[in-house]
Amino acid sequence: MLTERVMILKKTAKAVDIAVFITSRAVNEPVTTAEIAMCLGLSSSYTEAILRELREAGLISAYRGPGGGYQIAGDPRNITLWDVVKHFEEVHCFDDVYPDSDHPLKTLETQIQDHLQAVLDAQTLSDVAVPHMPQGVRMATMPGQFRLKPMPQPVMPKAPNSVFQLSAMF
Repeated sequence: MLTERVMILKKTAKAVDIAVFITSRAVNEPVTTAEIAMCLGLSSSYTEAILRELREAGLISAYRGPGGGYQIAGDPRNITLWDVVKHFEEVHCFDDVYPDSDHPLKTLETQIQDHLQAVLDAQTLSDVAVPHMPQGVRMATMPGQFRLKPMPQPVMPKAPNSVFQLSAMF
């Protein structure tokens, strides 16, 4: 039997997914809206709406033009999951709902909210991101926070680049 568990909005969960995806993929160059939407199975318009909110919150940077896209603004080791979530979720103050400070539900709901915040505040984007190197990228060493091993240099075939270079081969 499948149990439904809802602690945060679906939009919030997708915003975290997008921030983690950008952290994972945008190591060397920005990641595009189309790539994010395709890889996460989201519509482009929904992805753009979340990206706009992440940008307005100062969590990601947008780059226009050829080679443009999105990257995390700042060091992912210093951006917690709570930093993302708090821009999409309402942090409740239970004093209005429960004026009596000894009300058991006020205490319970406050503890749940505090626990969720503490769990999300303990994890950074770099803690949960899985580094990814796109195919065809050649680098002697990998800069950044992921400390990946260098990729081997590809073997280049000894063949002409075009039909005009055929005569130079013989």
